[in-house]
Amino acid sequence: MPEEEMSVFMGVSRRDFLKFCGGIAVLIGVGPAGAPEVAEALTNLAKRPSVVWSSFQECTGCAISLLQSRTPEVANLILKQISVDYQENVMAAAGDAADKTFNDAVAKGGFYWVVEGGIPTKIPEAMAVHGKTAGDITKETYPKAAATIAIGSCACYGNIQAANPNPTGSVGVADYLKANGVPNPVVVNLSRCPGNAEDLITVLSAVLVTGKVPELDSIGRPKFLYGSTIHDGCFRRGHFEASEFATSYNDPNIGEGWCLYKLGCKGPVTFAPCGVTQWNGHVSWCVHNGPCIGCSEPEFWDKLTPFGAQLPGIGAFPAQTIGEVVGAATVVGLAAHLIGSAATGRLGGGKDEETKGGRS
Repeated sequence: MPEEEMSVFMGVSRRDFLKFCGGIAVLIGVGPAGAPEVAEALTNLAKRPSVVWSSFQECTGCAISLLQSRTPEVANLILKQISVDYQENVMAAAGDAADKTFNDAVAKGGFYWVVEGGIPTKIPEAMAVHGKTAGDITKETYPKAAATIAIGSCACYGNIQAANPNPTGSVGVADYLKANGVPNPVVVNLSRCPGNAEDLITVLSAVLVTGKVPELDSIGRPKFLYGSTIHDGCFRRGHFEASEFATSYNDPNIGEGWCLYKLGCKGPVTFAPCGVTQWNGHVSWCVHNGPCIGCSEPEFWDKLTPFGAQLPGIGAFPAQTIGEVVGAATVVGLAAHLIGSAATGRLGGGKDEETKGGRS
């Protein structure tokens, strides 16, 4: 048999690469016919475009999520091709040498600026790098970047640092820019805690293919990723419609896929692609083991707590009524779920975990 043609990414066949590109093309809205454009854009990634990664008020969870990404294999390999010219947590340089690396990368222009962590405004010096506050770095770097991506809920909205009483005055990148003279900053918010590596590679693909950032919702998130709620595509949704709810964490029906709404699940008001991309190499996601806490939403530490309490204003209605209200959104949510499954290679091979209500 002739040897299979390989792509520019070591260990990935041309066929598998194009299949992956087709899934991304559908996901970003250019349709299956756009697969060659995606392939060209991702091939350009093999030329190692510059990524400058700034870490502000954060726990490094987003960086760890990226560095430990395992699947899909194609996306993982593409991420390895990106030239991360500055990333404090993993780079060998320190002090003046590290600062020079940052300044040199920014001076070249054309880089993608990825920000992890919030920006303190009440105590600016609470987050400083080489004598510059996070705010100063943001004001100087944003205008020079080809695109700015805030990864993780801290960089998007401040996250736990911004929770009441928010002693440092932590805010997200876009809000900081708005408050400092940039009226309509273009910042792609990839909220979740932590951020997901596949969100990042998909947005980079969209920017490279279309030459512009994807359409964003009212709080800066890409609509093609954050257009549906967790509830819309949840594998427990059928049990919600049947009024089958787990009532305690000892309830054996949790393992059978019964709905976690009565245990405080915030899925009905949380927009995120968690059920599509999943975590841990597509092995599981949060609601396999407990309720969604709404970590992709602004101020979720204040507005969606206590995490174990039912959503206010929803609990008084029977499950059937809620199902009728959100039914129209289900069609959109399931379509997005199927597209995402195709893009991440989970359709057409093996059993679909989400029909079972548990891990296989």
